[in-house]
Amino acid sequence: MSISVRLHFSKALDLELLEKNIEVWLRRLTVQVSFKTPRAWTQPYEAIMDTGAPVSIIPPAIWKDIDREILGEYKIQGIVLKRDAFLPVKIANISCVLMDEKNVTGTLKIKAYLSLEEKAPLVLGFENIISNARLYIDTKNDDGYIVI
Repeated sequence: MSISVRLHFSKALDLELLEKNIEVWLRRLTVQVSFKTPRAWTQPYEAIMDTGAPVSIIPPAIWKDIDREILGEYKIQGIVLKRDAFLPVKIANISCVLMDEKNVTGTLKIKAYLSLEEKAPLVLGFENIISNARLYIDTKNDDGYIVI
């Protein structure tokens, strides 16, 4: 049986660019996620749903309390390809669920990058989440959901 979970849209002006009389909207697509701990599940967190991220990224404030199977250490790079522009991470197997006001998915077993940097955002990427789901996004009407 498939479960449909509603996605959330946020939109705000980039204030730094607005000061230069350039209007750019910062848009985010987010979803609520909870992670398995040794005794229960975490509180729900608002995570960025990133169709450009191959693997999810979890900041230390969250992953230090969750069940995890560490597979190794790694360095990930983004759009800036300088030698020193990387994020040190551990890669691990973890379990999570996605949720909205009405629905909760079954347990998803995923691989995730566990960031060693406190300021890293909580990002859900393709590996074992979007890759195993149907993703519906209607940005014109700020409507979307994921079916797992």
